[in-house]
Amino acid sequence: MDFMGFKVVDEDALRQLERDLMAYGCAVEQLPAGELNSCGRRVRFQAPSGHHFELYADKEYTGKWGLNDVNPEAWPRDLKGMAAVRFDHALMYGDELPATYDLFTKVLGFYLAEQVLDENGTRVAQFLSLSTKAHDVAFIHHPEKGRLHHVSFHLETWEDLLRAADLISMTDTSIDIGPTRHGLTHGKTIYFFDPSGNRNEVFCGGDYNYPDHKPVTWTTDQLGKAIFYHDRILNDRFMT
Repeated sequence: MDFMGFKVVDEDALRQLERDLMAYGCAVEQLPAGELNSCGRRVRFQAPSGHHFELYADKEYTGKWGLNDVNPEAWPRDLKGMAAVRFDHALMYGDELPATYDLFTKVLGFYLAEQVLDENGTRVAQFLSLSTKAHDVAFIHHPEKGRLHHVSFHLETWEDLLRAADLISMTDTSIDIGPTRHGLTHGKTIYFFDPSGNRNEVFCGGDYNYPDHKPVTWTTDQLGKAIFYHDRILNDRFMT
């Protein structure tokens, strides 16, 4: 994965976060406006887990699903494929989870929505949110830095998810697992592989969160149920 980006509210917020990152000890790289298509200037940094992230304030605005802002229709008429509503989250593999947690919570304003603890009480997975979503980014402990497990796209309903499964079969797309439900987040899910071998997810439902909620905790002895609530068994390929 090259990087994952987050939009901030305005240029003042971007400048403040840039200062905060440098004060925290992160090396910060500035990327000029226009270097990425339809995007303003970006601030890039590397998390202790080895992943690169970018922050930006300006992006070409296309509206929700490309609809008009005044008297919008319910949905565009020319949607194709799975018709994902938006990008939802990414799950990363890497080490140094405590340091990554500190960076995201103390500097970037995320909060812990859900976690997995081992028998010693050590956090081996952390699901972080910056909104009311189940999570915006998640990290699972892995000895190798900077790995991507999957990216996820949001669908609105279970029926949309089943239609996505039909399209996966119609196109002979390589499927990992699903349709099923997670225990973690309680979201409904399908995982599949694109032609480049990257794991993708389409996801609907999921718990809502607020920053003052206590984090939900799963334990590693229930990890099968936490990841695949119905089967309650880990898929070895899914762990790669």
